[in-house]
Amino acid sequence: MPKQNSFYSESKFYPDQHFPYGLSRSGDFNLFQAALLEKHGKAYEALHFGRREPVNGEEARFISVCRGELPPQTEHEKVWLYFCEKIERKPPVSAFGHTYRQPLREEMETDSTVAEAWDD
Repeated sequence: MPKQNSFYSESKFYPDQHFPYGLSRSGDFNLFQAALLEKHGKAYEALHFGRREPVNGEEARFISVCRGELPPQTEHEKVWLYFCEKIERKPPVSAFGHTYRQPLREEMETDSTVAEAWDD
């Protein structure tokens, strides 16, 4: 029986929600990392979220790395964890630039100058 290809995907991975101009144009990934994510990203995502069963030991190890049971060693593991880290820390952006979260009233009242403004 022939060895099945690790991380095979029939279509390319385009995470437009997080990187609307593409992975290679985001500035977060080098060209090699962007190419790996585009080619194998759908397989990475399916394995990470349990929508696909591993076809070999390399994919089984990948799942263990995603769960935090093993440290990343291969380029596939490293680039996927790096991608996950980037999308978790991506600040929200609006058409006018980065969005600004309004401080809660309790946070503002700790600053005496802001507290005085509330009293006016």
